[in-house]
Amino acid sequence: MSDFRVGYMYSLAPIHCGGEGDLGNILEIAREVHTNFPYVPGSSLRGSLRNEVEVQNQTAAEALFGKTLDEKGQMGVHQVWFGDARLLWIPMRTMSVHNRDVFIWVSCHSLIRDHAIVTGQKTEILPNHTVGTRAGIYFVADARIEVKLLSDAQKQAILLKSWPDSLQDTVKSVWESNFIILPDADFQVLMEHSLWTQVRNKIQGKNDGANQEGSAEVFWTDVCIPRDTILYYPWGYSLLRNNPITEEQHNCLVNIVKGLFQIGGQANVGRGWVQGWTNHLTSPN
Repeated sequence: MSDFRVGYMYSLAPIHCGGEGDLGNILEIAREVHTNFPYVPGSSLRGSLRNEVEVQNQTAAEALFGKTLDEKGQMGVHQVWFGDARLLWIPMRTMSVHNRDVFIWVSCHSLIRDHAIVTGQKTEILPNHTVGTRAGIYFVADARIEVKLLSDAQKQAILLKSWPDSLQDTVKSVWESNFIILPDADFQVLMEHSLWTQVRNKIQGKNDGANQEGSAEVFWTDVCIPRDTILYYPWGYSLLRNNPITEEQHNCLVNIVKGLFQIGGQANVGRGWVQGWTNHLTSPN
């Protein structure tokens, strides 16, 4: 037996899932091959959730995710799967309109379309220009973006139907009146040049490659998915016929999926904390 669900994450801290091709001291993040948009690989999400379940219930972790490789080279069969977590809405703090800075979320046509397909929502054809909840001329650095107003039908099709209680009276109400949708090409430029970055430094001793006179200071730049980003991911069960998971094991996982958990690297500096929720809470049995 199998089923299909959709989970969401709201980032409470920058998320860093390392990608290939780091250049010098720039620590890049994982990006989709076909879009170059940042994302959280399903393997990272699965590993983080497994660790959380293991802390609560080792038996539930093995039933859900399978036993780890044993001395005989055998592994257990997993009964829950997780897909990649994709961007849905990402915040831009550097935009201004009417000569004042604004906090606004941005997305693009393909991300809105793909989310609608996964969730089974009604889709609306979006125009090939930028639209949003507030019309006006927006500025990002040297770029000028003219935003036209969404139609009521388009806005209703785009609105998120599912929110956790912790975000209902805070984030949800602000988001519903502060978002714009860019054409894919414009959004791709933003994802290439406008992600959250931080320059960090490390003091190295002689044994770490410093010069002979003593210590050296090394700088590197972290690239992250910023806080306040909304992501979504498919997940579900593929149950064994003879030994399916119990309702108690399901509840253990769901309580974690709809709570606070950490994903990605650099947990020692507070990265990767998210508020999760899901659109389907019932047991698959």
